Amino acid sequence: MSKQPLYTVYRPKTFDDVTEQDIIKTILTQQLESGEIQHAYLFVGGAGTGKTTCAKIFANEINKHKGSPIEFDAASNSGVEDVRDILREAKLKSLDSEYKVFIIDECHALSDKAWQAFLKILEEPPAKTIFIFCTTDPQKIPKTIISRVQRYTFNRISQKGIVRRLDYILAKEVEEGNIPTGDHQDLDAVEYLAKIADGGMRDAITLMDKCLAYSSDLTVANIIKVLGTVDYKVMEKLTEAVISHDRQECIDIIGKIHADGKDLKRFMRDYMNFLLDICKYDITRSFDYINIPQTEAEWLNEFEDSWYETVDAMLSPMVKLIDRIKYDTNPKSMIEVSMLIMMEEVVK
Repeated sequence: MSKQPLYTVYRPKTFDDVTEQDIIKTILTQQLESGEIQHAYLFVGGAGTGKTTCAKIFANEINKHKGSPIEFDAASNSGVEDVRDILREAKLKSLDSEYKVFIIDECHALSDKAWQAFLKILEEPPAKTIFIFCTTDPQKIPKTIISRVQRYTFNRISQKGIVRRLDYILAKEVEEGNIPTGDHQDLDAVEYLAKIADGGMRDAITLMDKCLAYSSDLTVANIIKVLGTVDYKVMEKLTEAVISHDRQECIDIIGKIHADGKDLKRFMRDYMNFLLDICKYDITRSFDYINIPQTEAEWLNEFEDSWYETVDAMLSPMVKLIDRIKYDTNPKSMIEVSMLIMMEEVVK
């Protein structure tokens, strides 16, 4: 029997389990308590911020956990005939619950004709029928629809919120015996996962699940190895080579990345972000605003003031380099030329 993904196992079942989104949870809970349920809702927000999860919780609470909401994936069923099937179903009374609740996920994928079909039923909704639309792209939804729904915007989950949830899941997995109690879950590793998830709870849990499948020893080094994310030691060496005018080391590093079969264009984009993070750290002296993990604090704190000035000056030529190699099928030569020129023009 295959193991269920962690994001499925730990998907919140109540509003209390949902991380953050406090204002939305409060308003929806008050509507449940007062019985003033609207006939149509629009949940807007980035991937993994809790839109569909809250839609399911809200639907189950509306019907006091009787029956199940009818879920519809608009990304796969975007045509007018698909919507007409929903509308025919919406006119029939629910047999196992008081309300018939439809959750329309990825609703921005619906065609114009499909939205036109929805418009009439939203103007004259059937009794005891509720629609909850979920989207990451509200700009694609017609204004005539938006004016007829109650809209809620889900914010990206904070890093602290993601860390709390990941810590909770790890503790439960240890408790259930799925992770050996002797294995190490590094706080820096959890915080690093939260950073690269960029506000998406589902992404954070999925990434952690992938890393745990490799090793229940959750460390930054293992995360980098499994996810193929930035190898900070390589980027640190490249930065030191540029600052010290070590042309041989610079060429060797780029050559090794290429020989290892890694995407040089992606590496240079990652390297530009790495340089930006160094500048942001110089400004804020905090890891809250950067993706570089705290495991690299010692290296950053050894920087001299003149080094920070050099890194700041490297940003402009790096942006130009990224633009130059955007469509280059063999960018290695251009990268090498640009790095050598940058040493002469930027490094003092």
